[in-house]
Amino acid sequence: MNRTHNLATILNNELDRKKGILRMKPTFVARTSYPGLGRLGIKKYFLGKRGWLCERWMCSSVVASGPMQIKNEGLSEVNIKNVKFFLKDALQLAPERMLGAKYAKLHNNRFGVLTKILDIGRLIPWHLHAREKHARKYWGMNPKEEAYYYLEHPNRGPLPYSHLGIHPDVTKEELLLILKRWNDDKVLDLSPAYRLNAREGFHIPAGVIHAPGTALTLEAQEESDVASIFQPVVNGQLLSKKQRLLNGPKTEEEAIELIDWEVCTDPEFYRKYHIIPAIIAADKTVKKYWIYNPKKSRKFSGKEIRIAPGKKIKENEQGAFLLLVWRGKGSINGTRIVEGNPNRDELFVSYEGAANHEILNDGKDELIVYKIFGPDVYK
Repeated sequence: MNRTHNLATILNNELDRKKGILRMKPTFVARTSYPGLGRLGIKKYFLGKRGWLCERWMCSSVVASGPMQIKNEGLSEVNIKNVKFFLKDALQLAPERMLGAKYAKLHNNRFGVLTKILDIGRLIPWHLHAREKHARKYWGMNPKEEAYYYLEHPNRGPLPYSHLGIHPDVTKEELLLILKRWNDDKVLDLSPAYRLNAREGFHIPAGVIHAPGTALTLEAQEESDVASIFQPVVNGQLLSKKQRLLNGPKTEEEAIELIDWEVCTDPEFYRKYHIIPAIIAADKTVKKYWIYNPKKSRKFSGKEIRIAPGKKIKENEQGAFLLLVWRGKGSINGTRIVEGNPNRDELFVSYEGAANHEILNDGKDELIVYKIFGPDVYK
């Protein structure tokens, strides 16, 4: 039996045994542009030249890009004892079981959403992710629409605000002057800043320029890791224009065209793109909210589920999802889930498991879990 057939057998046996659920191993990504604050449960999170382990990627089939390319960095590994393979392999080996036949065919056997927890100690440089036409043209990659939800955590970091978009009266010529001289961080003066409140967030369409702040953040996005940085100086250091701004476009004028100027300068940006959880259902047993509402985007969606101590709920979702355990302990379809245990707090719930599953809170505290779905599962 060759390795592929052997892995397929192991995967199918695990899906049978766990009622459609796969445990995932934690995946951490290092960045050099901003430090971590140690909120991801890692004791050693500074790696010297590689920077800080300040992002946890979950149910990821995306390889991280950066100045120091590390093989398979960013890919999520299935947590089965004595076997090494990635979620992207599992999706290819059993696409109909993992994603459902229709979804698998429509999305080329990909989950279609990348979820992260951002643990950053200063603002991420002012940047954007290209819209589809530019992402394809310059990088041959997917666009990257994303959304942020700020988690409840006592440490909000030193800068719990984000620069999002551009002031309505700013002109392209003003920005172009700063990009041409490339010697300061005055671009941030052109961008409004918003407070990052726990259990709130922002929706960031592709083409919207932004500098995320230091509140611990749950982020959902399209499967891509392409970015263009528009901030010349970060923390007193001059970035390479060629590597950061002109890593696709060849001129500053071309780079400015990556910006969705209409959305970025919309006077009602806050009202349109600010996220407040929308109630789905609420009673003494459970409270359910949309945190990434499918009414705002078809690229992904997400729920916050809060289950009272000693209670259980039965769920029937329309597609596969990532399950992240944020608070409490319990089980899903009999598989143990525990907050803060990186081997028990991240699960991929397959299409089969999603169709009929039970979540039990057997702890003394409220159980809080997040479900993240791929594109068009909910519309």
